[in-house]
Amino acid sequence: MTPEALWNRYAAIWSLDAAAREPEMLACLADDVTYCDPNGAIAGRTGLSAYMAGFQESVPGGRFKILSVLHHNERSLARWALRREDDMVLQTGTSFGVISDGRLGAITGFFDPLAPQPHE
Repeated sequence: MTPEALWNRYAAIWSLDAAAREPEMLACLADDVTYCDPNGAIAGRTGLSAYMAGFQESVPGGRFKILSVLHHNERSLARWALRREDDMVLQTGTSFGVISDGRLGAITGFFDPLAPQPHE
């Protein structure tokens, strides 16, 4: 699987229900996966799956779209956009990951600063 295909498959996991999420996580994430973003750090697929379930509750219908991928020497950067169901962009950012044996291991997410919203 190319790094682009891996990141796209991983991004889709964030929108899956728990039953569908499990086999995709096994295919895309290393056994000892770690994940961290500005909200905290998580070790293991079980913890990450629970975090994804919480994401789904806080952003119903939210989905990630991979915008671009840079990759070399088993290191990878993916630019992404978090979109609502109506395709409006809620957040953009970059995720860094280490790819080993075709799966993501250490993943770190960075969120771009949110643009100021006009007052209504």
